[in-house]
Amino acid sequence: MNIKNDQALMRLLAGFVLILFTIISGAAEANRLALVIGNNDYEVIPKLQKAVNDANAISDALLYMGFDVIKANDVGFKAMSRAIVDLESKINKGDVALVFFAGHGLAIEGTNYLLPLDTPDIKPGEEGLIKDSSFAVNNLADRIRNKGADISVLIIDACRDNPFEQPGKRSIGLSRGLARVDPAEGIFILFSAGQGQSALDRLSDADNNKNSVFTRILLQELDSQNLSMVQIAKNVQIKVKNLAAKIDHNQVPAYYDQIIGDLNLTSIGKQGSLNVLKEGTASVLPSSIDDEYQSNPAPLVSFDGFDGWDVSISIPEAAQQIGYRIGETGSFKDLGLSNEFDHKTGLRIPNNQFEMPASQKDVTIYVTWKDKRGEQAEIYPVKFDRMAEVVRSGKRVLQEMTEIWVNFDGPVGKGKASFPYFSFAPCAIKEVLYGFDDEPVTNKLRNNLKCNPDEPLNASRNFMVAKITPNASKINVRVVFADNTESETVSFDIPK
Repeated sequence: MNIKNDQALMRLLAGFVLILFTIISGAAEANRLALVIGNNDYEVIPKLQKAVNDANAISDALLYMGFDVIKANDVGFKAMSRAIVDLESKINKGDVALVFFAGHGLAIEGTNYLLPLDTPDIKPGEEGLIKDSSFAVNNLADRIRNKGADISVLIIDACRDNPFEQPGKRSIGLSRGLARVDPAEGIFILFSAGQGQSALDRLSDADNNKNSVFTRILLQELDSQNLSMVQIAKNVQIKVKNLAAKIDHNQVPAYYDQIIGDLNLTSIGKQGSLNVLKEGTASVLPSSIDDEYQSNPAPLVSFDGFDGWDVSISIPEAAQQIGYRIGETGSFKDLGLSNEFDHKTGLRIPNNQFEMPASQKDVTIYVTWKDKRGEQAEIYPVKFDRMAEVVRSGKRVLQEMTEIWVNFDGPVGKGKASFPYFSFAPCAIKEVLYGFDDEPVTNKLRNNLKCNPDEPLNASRNFMVAKITPNASKINVRVVFADNTESETVSFDIPK
């Protein structure tokens, strides 16, 4: 017996056991996380009947299998995005993450999109609207993988007929079903039907099963013990195909497997936790502001200055409530509701204006709102540059009232023209040029308006005067504004 060799072998075995224990411990500590979404009540495109039931049933099955589940039913874009971010925030390296989606889906140019409830009605040529208002399956899979999940499973029951198809007309995307996918390593994707196929909600109007054809079979297979995900997918393929064939419908679920080895989701002997995400629970008056802001779509904010600043907010979507805050501290303020109703939503339209004093210095105004589904929008910063707005406001006023720029009857005496209207916007004017009849408009009026930077909205007590050339029949005037832009040349007949 060679003692040295035996000792070396024992050390090697001990090291192997330690490595194996580490692997098993890591696997045991890996969390099982799931996001389950069911969308029935679409606003514009056709409503569904069983997607919410499917989501509820799958959620219950996953809870039994030890998954911590985030469930979000009948959600629009913002709430669906919030649910995905919530899942991402819980993923740690080595976890198993699963997403189940039941609702409408659409394939455009080889990319599959999952549609939230507020998906707009679009026409051919407007595919970009879908891309901006839905969730691409491949992007969703990549997001989960990039958060560190070792295994990502996506089960998509969204292969129904194209909700935008118009008989006899060119349609958007595939007429039915979803497109093939090529997932990255560590991802398993199961679709309820193959490419170009539509998934059945029910076998007939007399079919009283509360789940879709695909999901009712999937639930049976998930309840089976010691089956790998591939075995489950294979069994689902066979049983769904046979069931759909009873009404002469071709539906064969498709799966795409890039998981190394076998994935078994058998119950781990403990119940998972459930977190139900409800739409419209966020407050429009947040207590803090994040550093990052969504860039599109952003609200439009305009400033109109006279005795003070009238601020108008234009929101890029229907809203229930608008909030704002001036500066970096303090609370957000609710603008309240008007007495007018939105004919599309039936809700009262929120007020969209507030006032700031004429003395308001340069500041950042923060704007947010609650959309028609009750979800809070991002918080948008709007820069208020006082002098820039003084010039913009003064330009608007002067350009809207060109017909009264010149006065020939004022107190300046005969043979002179005065420009009293310019005194209302002294800080907006750099210089005024004029000329008579066919002369070039190059003469400069003496600018005695005296802009007060501390009170830029105040009118000047002075006014400009031009001496009229004898026998001239008209005076031509052009304003150079403080931002170096120019007005059009305006002509005025000189009274005899």
